[in-house]
Formats: sequence, structure tokens, C-alpha cells
Amino acid sequence: MKLNFMERMMTNSPVRAYLHWRVEGPVLKSFAQKQKYPNCLELGAGVGRGSQVILKFFGAEKVTAVDIDPAQLGRAKKRLSGKGLLGKVELKTESAMKLDEADNTYDAVFAFGVIHHMEDWRAALREIRRVLKPGGEYFFDELLSGFLKSLPVRLTTDHPEGGRFTALEFLDYLNGINLRHAVHRVYANFWLLGSAVKEG
Repeated sequence: MKLNFMERMMTNSPVRAYLHWRVEGPVLKSFAQKQKYPNCLELGAGVGRGSQVILKFFGAEKVTAVDIDPAQLGRAKKRLSGKGLLGKVELKTESAMKLDEADNTYDAVFAFGVIHHMEDWRAALREIRRVLKPGGEYFFDELLSGFLKSLPVRLTTDHPEGGRFTALEFLDYLNGINLRHAVHRVYANFWLLGSAVKEG
């Protein structure tokens, strides 16, 4: 689902940029099973920072970045164009729950805080598995249900019920669809970062 005003402000903020560059990029890179991931998919293009992180930390030659919000894609296009990166990043309007991408296409899929915005988080994970190559890796960074149920978050954001999960529920489901989680970290029982590999 599209972000509300407050969520969009947070997503596009300098604080979010700091987390991308100083936490998510380095931590997820430390989980990586390979040195380089030439062909990557990013779910939730936002303003294009995630694609920049993928290019810098993961040796990507091409990133396909999808988002359901054309306004965010416009912001991403402006940012990436200004940095000379549009030749390496393709921006598309797509839903993570029903991707218009071929099976077994990507070396890695990235979702920087996106799956908890889905009306059906399990459907999004099945799509991730489908588009990954065998041996491909899924890098995830998600807020957990305990955080989403907190009063300040409920008052300022609009997360769907279908996007709420605990770390155990999320990791168990990955294993159940043969996305074997290799490594993960949980921060204060509200933030989950990790990676999972698609088994052949």
C-alpha cells in the first residue's frame, strides 16, 4: 500500500538516509554469501537511496527498482539522474505482491523496510522466491509487529494488518518456502535484519 504523509516524510528524511548508509548497507553486506550480485531487484524504490546502497555495497551492475507510488518513482528518477546512475537503475511501477518479473531472474532481492507495508506479507515473500535465481539471496530489513502496534506508531502511520509479523513468524515462513535464512539480527525485538538464500 502507499505510504501516508507521515510515513513518506520519514522515508524521505535524512534520518532514513543515515540508516540506509550507516546501518542497513553495512550490516546486510556483512551477511552476504557472495562478493557481487550483478543483477538485483529492489522492492520499494522510495527516493532511490536503496538503489545507491545496492550499487555501492553489493557490486550490482544493474538494479531494477519497483514501487507502487509513481510520485516516489519520480523522486527516485530525479535523484538518480542527478548522480548519473539512471544507466544502472531501471525504475518500474509494480506491486511487490504481484511482480511483473520473470521467474529465476535476480541474483539478489532487497527490501529495505517494505514488506511490513504489504496487505499480504506472505504473498510478497513468495514473489521474492519466485524471481530469485537458485542460490540467489534475499536481503531483508523489517519492523516487527510489536513496534507497529505501539501507540505512537499507530497514531502516526497506517500499516495494514496483513503486514504484521514477529521475527519467528517471518523466519519460519522463509524456511517453509525454501528461502533458508542464513543469518539475522533482531534489535530490541522490533527491528529485523537478515538474509536468506533460495535453495535449488
